[in-house]
Amino acid sequence: MDNLNENVALPENINGPKVLFDYDKKYIENLFGKNPFTFEKITVGPHPDFSDITELNYLNHHCVSVFIDIKGSTRLIEKYTLLEVRLIKDSLLTLAIQITNQFGGHVHRLQGDGILIQFVRRDQHENDSIINALNASSILTQFVKNDLATKMQEYGIRPLKIRIGIDFGEAKDVLWSYYGIPDCGELTTTSLHTDMAAKLQAKAYDNSILIGGNIKTKLDLKKDFYNFFENETSREKVYYISNQFTYPFFVFDWFEYLKTFPFMHKTPNGLLEVSEKVFSIECYIADADGSNRQRYFPNSSAIRKGKNIYYHLKRNGASYHPQTNFEKIEWHAYNSGTEALNAGHTAHDFNKQNNNKTTCETSAAYLGHHYVECKIIRQHSSTEKAQFPIFVQ
Repeated sequence: MDNLNENVALPENINGPKVLFDYDKKYIENLFGKNPFTFEKITVGPHPDFSDITELNYLNHHCVSVFIDIKGSTRLIEKYTLLEVRLIKDSLLTLAIQITNQFGGHVHRLQGDGILIQFVRRDQHENDSIINALNASSILTQFVKNDLATKMQEYGIRPLKIRIGIDFGEAKDVLWSYYGIPDCGELTTTSLHTDMAAKLQAKAYDNSILIGGNIKTKLDLKKDFYNFFENETSREKVYYISNQFTYPFFVFDWFEYLKTFPFMHKTPNGLLEVSEKVFSIECYIADADGSNRQRYFPNSSAIRKGKNIYYHLKRNGASYHPQTNFEKIEWHAYNSGTEALNAGHTAHDFNKQNNNKTTCETSAAYLGHHYVECKIIRQHSSTEKAQFPIFVQ
């Protein structure tokens, strides 16, 4: 929000500003890390990674489809000129393009006030595609519901809302091929799960995200992050494709999910904001032999099982050094998912091997969303703590 064009007035000619605000890519990168799947050049149309597909062949490859729709944009014409409507809609579509691109999303199609995005890179792991889609969609919804709504009210504009549908199809269920004829065709996907993204978007509430059952299953998604869809008469559990064929879907609780990021803070009025904390944890992952060490940002990707994980306690961004003999340091892990539950490891303390250390070493073992917590316990003083969330595949 620091980079919004504060003095912009709705233009009366095409020489006015193109959008209502600027996008700070570096700011997002500092919080979420540099995403290895980002496209250097933003394009719309055929996915660049599948350019080798011609009109006469095809490919089975997984895909995460995300459909984003701006609700209420059609009625803007009742109050604003065409140039003003263009500015409002373009501001939101441009934001969606920039955020999703930063998380490895490719814009497949702009459809009026909607946008279809494919989160997939050639041979990228499926879980990483899903996590990128959830991260981008959550950030976009948070911004639209809170920050952008405030900005639009300053202009006297009724805040716009978005609806998002997301679904994942495995390689066997997604066919990449051309439709149409040479010079008048489109490389796209044939899949129930591509269609489902659009159908879920149409069913979604304002500023909400609906996800297909494949998303939940693939990540073994934590129960805190999803709910059944509620309508006027019931809590819907399945989408009725036909009388014989149904597909489960859920409301993704993007607010609860974003709260797990250690730099997110819930304000007294119930909103989320970014705030620096005194104590934090920095994370690195490496191969089992310690090689290929690299930094891991919160919830940024799915760590492969068997990878080593190294946590470092920080204070104001620097390595923490205990300041007194009258304090204890404890490390705890909290795991979700069926695998951790069956192993009896939903919560553990690393057998106290990392206690009174400012570092903690472990390894990725169970599919799901987990977090580590470090407590600094001082006599005659309040306990400090820091948390760090990860995905494991």
